Amino acid sequence: MKKLMMSLALPALLMGCSEDKKPQKPSSFSEQMAGLIWNDQTLENVIAVKNYEGEALAGAQILIGTALDAPFAGNFLTADENGLVEIPAEWTSAQAITVQAEGYMRLTYLNQEPGAMTLRLRVQPAKIQHEVTGTTPNLPIQHKDGWTDFGLVMPAFSKLDMLSFSMDRVISPQTDRITPLGQQIDVPSNIALPEQEEKFGIFTVKLDKPVYRIYYGNPGVNRVFAARGRFPFRSTVDHLRAGKAFYELINDFKIHGGAIRDLDIKSTQTKIDLPTNEFTFAEPKVFVAPAVKHDEIFIAVSVANQSGYLIPTDFKKIPQFDKVQLDTLPGAEALALGVLKKSEEMKNGGDRMSASLVPFVSGATPTMLPMIPDPTIAGDDIVMPKFNAAPSINPIATYSVLSKEEEVQQGNAKVKIQNPQWEIYANTWLERMTVPRWPTDKPVAGKKRWAVSFVGSQTASQAPVGPAMIEAATHVTHSTVTF
Repeated sequence: MKKLMMSLALPALLMGCSEDKKPQKPSSFSEQMAGLIWNDQTLENVIAVKNYEGEALAGAQILIGTALDAPFAGNFLTADENGLVEIPAEWTSAQAITVQAEGYMRLTYLNQEPGAMTLRLRVQPAKIQHEVTGTTPNLPIQHKDGWTDFGLVMPAFSKLDMLSFSMDRVISPQTDRITPLGQQIDVPSNIALPEQEEKFGIFTVKLDKPVYRIYYGNPGVNRVFAARGRFPFRSTVDHLRAGKAFYELINDFKIHGGAIRDLDIKSTQTKIDLPTNEFTFAEPKVFVAPAVKHDEIFIAVSVANQSGYLIPTDFKKIPQFDKVQLDTLPGAEALALGVLKKSEEMKNGGDRMSASLVPFVSGATPTMLPMIPDPTIAGDDIVMPKFNAAPSINPIATYSVLSKEEEVQQGNAKVKIQNPQWEIYANTWLERMTVPRWPTDKPVAGKKRWAVSFVGSQTASQAPVGPAMIEAATHVTHSTVTF
């Protein structure tokens, strides 16, 4: 906000240097907010609503408090053509601030003192899925060497994505079927298997699934990561025929390198062939697993920071206290991601997890927040689970997201996804959260889900309310309640 104040005040300061021509002060609030800001007092009395590209969201609606006319009459406001709202004089104590604009997710900051602020909204994901398909050419295929060469394509991760890590984003739950030797094998849709031959006993098996497919919820520029890797052919086929899921075989998968591209998605179907040979993961570091309960599994992931986007460079499922070497990308910032999941939920679906994302110091063991029970709903409140945190991790935020279960078409399959509708930030770990009542809400049919994340940091004690809390985070423990 200080930068905004300086940029707006500078033209006025320069004009004010002329003693001969002193312009008249604009008479209306809207004129002032259009750029002719005359003093800091006026500027400090403004709420600005923008998207993540910095564009003003005209007509955005703002609720100060927990319900219409609570705690004061006239607390439901509409932004002008510049996305600005003058703060009411009646706002005198810390309140929840909620904002909504058409086409964007609703946003709430809890416990906000009166004062100027800028609220940035995320685009609402669409139900229409945008399919990206293509091949991963020039893989180093060697026929009949016992190894299957593959391309693995996935969206690049934000820090929020990484701290809510899901193997489904790395190895797609959607599948494409191949039938080598008449045996049906379902291969994740985001894996490309260019034509190659392998020995299976006395038989020669031909593999040929050259096309990957992935899906995005919105058009526009999206960053994608294409990796090259290998897995042992015969043992993997045996495991799959025995009914094992691909995630259970991640220790057999080895990725060696890859490439990144920015895709400008303009239609529901985009075809692009992606290279996988622009960098190589060739710098091993040792990851040591922490203590793990008998009903939990631990996944270690090495991560490379590429201009603010995060890509996995290696991953392994490891028992407690075990050591494993994970390859990293030379010259890039290396991060160590640790993920705790319940074993049963990994098999049958479940959202609980704990994650840590810290600089990758070879031989270090990550500290993990404990797995937590699911929250419960009591009227307008969400009652949060209680847990004992590690003393080295500072509480910095509670981050909650309301999603609606929706059925979408991905290829030939109808798939249920969680489509996020509303995000709420609090600057502490809450025991109970009151959800504001949006004045124009109507009952929505179907399943909905509140996801709750307790966000901590081993380096920061506090961060500005909002996305900066996620950027400061090193630890998260997460659970959900469906209703």
